Amino acid sequence: MQSTRVWAVNLVVDRSIRLPSGESLDRETFFEWLWNELGEHGLTGITEGSLEVGEAAASGLTPSARVLDAALPPPDRDWVGGLPRLSVTCWCVDEASARAAGLRLEGSGGCRVAGIRSEIWSGDDDWKQTFPPIDVAGFGLIRPAWEPGLAEAGADATTIFIDPGAGFGTGLHETTRLCLRALAAWIREGGGIERVLDFGSGSGILGIAAAVRGAAVVHSIEIDPLVHDAIRANADRNGVADRIVTAREIPADGASYRLVFANIVAPVLLEAADTLASRLCRGTGISSPGCLVLSGLLAEDLADVRDRYSVAVGCDPIQTTLGDWHCLRFVTG
Repeated sequence: MQSTRVWAVNLVVDRSIRLPSGESLDRETFFEWLWNELGEHGLTGITEGSLEVGEAAASGLTPSARVLDAALPPPDRDWVGGLPRLSVTCWCVDEASARAAGLRLEGSGGCRVAGIRSEIWSGDDDWKQTFPPIDVAGFGLIRPAWEPGLAEAGADATTIFIDPGAGFGTGLHETTRLCLRALAAWIREGGGIERVLDFGSGSGILGIAAAVRGAAVVHSIEIDPLVHDAIRANADRNGVADRIVTAREIPADGASYRLVFANIVAPVLLEAADTLASRLCRGTGISSPGCLVLSGLLAEDLADVRDRYSVAVGCDPIQTTLGDWHCLRFVTG
């Protein structure tokens, strides 16, 4: 694989920047100014850095160090943007353009050139090495979408393929693995999965796993429409695109589901309790029982969510735990 040398200008940027011309800009407007001024003169990218949720909580930017993300973060979780000072990298095509960018910024207030350096990039696919296959005990294997092979549901294990950059739900997080284990347990118990609802679907992994295991219809509900194309791409990669329907809201037809997933934060689960419970097959008379899987729960969430759904569904749950996270599985009738 061919290596490429790139040049970087390291900046320290405050919230407010005064240009050499005397004009004052906020940080976001300053980045736009950089693109306008240098985009045709060798600037190829601007990296603002990243901030983990624990660091954000320690800085007072978010009240908790525990956040369950679903796809793109909303503006109020732009923790990096909330920092008073950022370490920013401007990527340039060569040394000349990097040094010209540094000179262009001399005399700016609130923006300091911390250094100019070069790096060797060995290839665009290096990042893929950080996403090996994930073995989920009791379920099977989750492989990155770019690996060869076909999705399959074997007697002892299921194999699916997911793009790790497309929404929450790669199989790495404990909440996702708890849901996949619940799916496998429900199938082993003889539970049906003809119709499946995946509420807050993120990458679509749970509904796709159910479809690979034989679900005829899966409604993947994701409020962020930017993720819908990713869900469809993941479904296509697994050969189940014809059975996955994406939408922002649960269909209003009132139809019931044999299996319902909701891997999302506790406040949303509490708000959606009556809706989700009302769409679950009840298992009375000639009807077949249904299964509701709730995940994304920390210890402090358990009592409220368990009590609320025990009343709404009409039964007590089976609780499973992985790390600090908990899953509740309700089976009707």
